[in-house]
Amino acid sequence: MSKAEDDKKENKVSRRNFIIGIAAGAAVAAVAVAGAETLIKPSGATTTTTVTTGGSTATATTTATTTATATKTVTTTAQGGTSTVTQTVTNTVTATTPAATTSIITLNVNGRSRTVDVDNRWSLADTLRYKFNLIGTKVGCDRGECGSCAVLVDGVAVLSCTKLAVASVGHTITTIEGIGMPEQLSPLQAALCDSDGIQCGACMPGIVVTATWYLTQNSKPADADWRAVLGGNICRCSNYLHILAGLEAVA
Repeated sequence: MSKAEDDKKENKVSRRNFIIGIAAGAAVAAVAVAGAETLIKPSGATTTTTVTTGGSTATATTTATTTATATKTVTTTAQGGTSTVTQTVTNTVTATTPAATTSIITLNVNGRSRTVDVDNRWSLADTLRYKFNLIGTKVGCDRGECGSCAVLVDGVAVLSCTKLAVASVGHTITTIEGIGMPEQLSPLQAALCDSDGIQCGACMPGIVVTATWYLTQNSKPADADWRAVLGGNICRCSNYLHILAGLEAVA
């Protein structure tokens, strides 16, 4: 064999060595890409990442806060031949302004204007209880099923656990404290006390509020009317007969 043929054989890249070279190059490129992304990716921002390998392109989106761009190219040589893998990673990070999570609002509650800084996700029930200390409004199920959180909004009974505080601005709100207090009960509250309608008391604020509203719609409700309108008010003590007796006495 001539020297030229020997040189040709030594320079020839076998299929096995070529595959090994590609794999090694891809591994090095992956490490380099990860390093490039770590260097330019601040936490908390929106990041668009484009990776190009040969003729293929893939795009992914993550989250960040500033703007930056970086490019990384990797070329490797494997045993038995030369294999070049080039990857370009460009991260474009767009700055964003976080949305406000609280609001300063003014609510008209029981005839008074009250200003409060409240989380935009807070319900009217939680705001009444934990910001204004109006704990007569009870939170039983916190999903609008038990009726204990009822308050009057513009004179209508509303389940306050299903209404946002920020959506209550501009409305007139009346809680159980605004209907009557121990030193000055409303006729409806007094009738329920006389009939032993109050047991543990968890359901009573919602029942009083709902019944107060209903009496403005129907001044002479029958037993069946009360049963229908209070169908969404659950009494844990099952004291319904005494509650009905008090409601019918005042009507």
